[in-house]
Amino acid sequence: MSGGAAERLLGRVVASNNRRMQAHAADRSEPNPRRLGPDHWNQRLEAREHAIRAEWRAFAQAGRRLPELSDLIDEDQGNQGSWQAGLLVSRGRPVPPLADRFPDTIAALLSVPGMWSALWSVLDAGTELPEHQGPNAGVLRYHLGIDCGADSALQVAGTTTPYVDGRGLLFDDTAPHAAWNRGTRRRVTLFCEVVRPARGATRLANLAVQRLLALDHRYAGAPAKAEEWDRTLNS
Repeated sequence: MSGGAAERLLGRVVASNNRRMQAHAADRSEPNPRRLGPDHWNQRLEAREHAIRAEWRAFAQAGRRLPELSDLIDEDQGNQGSWQAGLLVSRGRPVPPLADRFPDTIAALLSVPGMWSALWSVLDAGTELPEHQGPNAGVLRYHLGIDCGADSALQVAGTTTPYVDGRGLLFDDTAPHAAWNRGTRRRVTLFCEVVRPARGATRLANLAVQRLLALDHRYAGAPAKAEEWDRTLNS
């Protein structure tokens, strides 16, 4: 099968899974962004934010750098300004060598049920990510504010939520959404994908689609590229 035909087939499989998830996911009646109550796993991550921030600041103060997100996944994200990223978790597993530098962060991430992927997400001052829609309803997006400064925010379906250090945001990114950093210094968050809650056959089918989607050339090569970029930038 040609590359183009394989991509079209994968697109149809993902679209079918999206319809199934949007009809049968356990959280389908939740608002967007999601409500995060006191018994949610988000509370455990927020409680460990100080340790996570300490690891990030040690990395940054040592002069270490991250590549542009588009260099990791070979796809233009549409951002106006610099968006840097450091891959920490892929397919539920830590990605060396970057993960090795953040043991407390990785331990916190892997405590989250359904953690599928995670990365450092750094928007430089003045960077805008125009409104767009994600293609995959089988995961939910989660952002944890680490070093956000002022005037950075996420807008989902018309609802604007500022980024705040130590606060998490969970949302379905198949809805129109945008993000920006209109402050004077960079905005740092943990950017995660968590397998969307579902039951029975719907859950199993979704997990199979996520594993299939991870084989797409845009994502499958990201761990190797992350290692190569780390050698280039931080040797």
